[in-house]
Amino acid sequence: MVDDGGYRGVPPRRPGWQEARDRLRRRQTVWRRVRRTLYVVLGLGMFVPVAAFVIGYFMVAVPDPNALAASLNQPVTLYYADGSTLYTKSTAESHTVVTWEQIPQSMKNAQIAAEDETFMTNSGFDIKAILRTVWNRVTGGTGGGSTIGQEYVKKATGNDDPTFSRKFVEMVESYKMTRTYSKEDILTAYLNTVYFGRGAYGVQAASRAYYNEDVSQLSNEQAALLAGLVQLPAQADNPAYQQRRYTYVMGRMLANHWLSQAEFASAQFPVPVASTAKNGGSSLADRQYIVSQAFAELAQAGYSEQSLTARGAKVYLTITPDAQQAAEQSVAKVMAADKEYPDEGSALVSANPQTGEILAYYGGDGSTSYDLATTPQQPGSSFKPYVLAAGVRTQPDKIGLNTVYDGSDNQTIAGQLVHNSDGEGAPQITVKDAMTQSVNTVFYRMGADVGVSNVRQAAWDAGIPKQITTSLGARYDSLQNDDADGTGNGTTELGISIGQYAVRPIDQAQGYATFAANGQYVPLHMVARVTDDNGNPIYGFTTTPKPAFSDDPATNSAIAATVTQSMTSVASSSGDGLSGARPNAAKTGTAQFGDTGHNSEAWMVGYTPQVVTAVWFGNKKQPAAIYGNYHNGKGKNRGYDVYGREEPGYIWQAYMDDYLKGKPAQGFPAAPDLTTPTTTEPPPTSDTPTPTSDSPTDTTSTSEPPSSRPGDTFIPPSCDENGCTTEDTPTSVSRHRPVRG
Repeated sequence: MVDDGGYRGVPPRRPGWQEARDRLRRRQTVWRRVRRTLYVVLGLGMFVPVAAFVIGYFMVAVPDPNALAASLNQPVTLYYADGSTLYTKSTAESHTVVTWEQIPQSMKNAQIAAEDETFMTNSGFDIKAILRTVWNRVTGGTGGGSTIGQEYVKKATGNDDPTFSRKFVEMVESYKMTRTYSKEDILTAYLNTVYFGRGAYGVQAASRAYYNEDVSQLSNEQAALLAGLVQLPAQADNPAYQQRRYTYVMGRMLANHWLSQAEFASAQFPVPVASTAKNGGSSLADRQYIVSQAFAELAQAGYSEQSLTARGAKVYLTITPDAQQAAEQSVAKVMAADKEYPDEGSALVSANPQTGEILAYYGGDGSTSYDLATTPQQPGSSFKPYVLAAGVRTQPDKIGLNTVYDGSDNQTIAGQLVHNSDGEGAPQITVKDAMTQSVNTVFYRMGADVGVSNVRQAAWDAGIPKQITTSLGARYDSLQNDDADGTGNGTTELGISIGQYAVRPIDQAQGYATFAANGQYVPLHMVARVTDDNGNPIYGFTTTPKPAFSDDPATNSAIAATVTQSMTSVASSSGDGLSGARPNAAKTGTAQFGDTGHNSEAWMVGYTPQVVTAVWFGNKKQPAAIYGNYHNGKGKNRGYDVYGREEPGYIWQAYMDDYLKGKPAQGFPAAPDLTTPTTTEPPPTSDTPTPTSDSPTDTTSTSEPPSSRPGDTFIPPSCDENGCTTEDTPTSVSRHRPVRG
């Protein structure tokens, strides 16, 4: 008989069983409490928003559908720095109220299709659209979830704060408005007040501005285009944007059965009439770009044109009439000689580098809807000062004005064959002389030594923006190769050292202004302050200077002073020196037109302590060869290839002399030598003006360059089978369009 240890049908209990049972009970208790807490939180999560919505419903005031329309009849006036009037928005032409019956069904359908397809049935907000917007924001996408009712509330209240509380209140107000007014009243009010661009508020004004038609005569195609422009009215004259929005709205009208398949198939794009900015009935011509840039600057600061109109804003600019006239006359004098090339144009931006105030702004002759001063172009050798700034900052013991480089022609640097134009340079040449003569091999080598990421960072710190929005609305990461969507692929080639990547004239003025202000960065701006119609302040520029290159004042100043001193002989050597041998620092730049041997962009950027000016010269419509007849110091007198020393240099010289007439000449601070002495005796800095070259690298181009001209796509060079030149270790042959100094 086996001893069962006392087992009588009850399993033996293992050691520690009581502790295990206690742990299990504790876990069950904790989980029960968690569940109860979650139930409470879930209940509150449902109850609190509902309660807040109900309370808000009884507290909010519903905007009158007619109130905003009345407020939009106030003028907005822009004033020069001396108080004289530049522009007053013509309220009589910019806003006319129409009734529901006067608005054709085509326009009603188009606006609903463009912005809020459930408008006629929703309760003032669309939960699906809101959730979709939240998802887009979380995942990095774009797109809004506001209904037409919410958009109207936002315009009526003038509250556009990017906060959850504002959106919540807006949703409650929109809901209450749909319970107070009919859908017809709300849509009529919206169409009477929404901004379509071209200074047109309301659909009647838009019909006149874009088609010279009464609103009742709008076709389906015209209505589709106008409705699409509401999304980004600042881009209303961008042909690519027009086409994209027109196509989208027509597609949605077809999907909602507001167009038949036959009507859709036979539709033709409705080309708008030419835009004309008005000032009391007279054309603003080239000064229209000042108005556009001022409103763009205010929009960036959070003040939409519509909100300014609602308050009868008075906008006080930094532009001075004398400086603006000098800019226009300087451009006109040089361009008159080139009238046989009607597609050639110029841009000029001039500012006080100490305050950041833009004194003169010329974005073109008025023949283009886009602003040439905010259109990116390849800078060529006018980008070299940023390379030197990077060199002095990262290797102050090695790189300075008297540092000796091998500046001989036809060198292979980081796998790239680099040429100097006309064979200038020397086996031993100082940085100062290399900048004066625009020796490409020196700055290509310097860029390789310090790394392209440091060159790019120095440019950003000086004021070249990390992201650029072109005058046509395209946005892309600067100073790197771009993907098809313009976001940038993180690759920057060594060609940055000689201006491979496009920048805007206004950005070059900004970057050089930082050097002129001895390393202090002050944002360039043309709006000084804004008041309402009663003189109450709305906005004022208040940004203070900050060191650009180093937190240490001495180091920051030394970097800027070194860059400035490197450029003090460029203008005189180019034949563009200022009257009375006034001290100045400047740099020319030229980009080559593909592999044609001709040029497509030419620059002159320079400054004195009082004023900085950037001038660009090129084709207004697309990348093309540029020729000049004004004056050529080297070669034939007519039909010559334009370099930075010619047309843009002469415009810069004429403007600077005019602006500085009667003002005292001022010198620049000396540049301390931070380099460690070597046993190599550097050659003396040349005192004799040497003709500068504007012609850097002559590479084998296998891809077209970055371009943000109208109608072009900004497509960067691609990597080849040998690899890519990336960041600080350029190890393969870079593939970029040849650029000239």
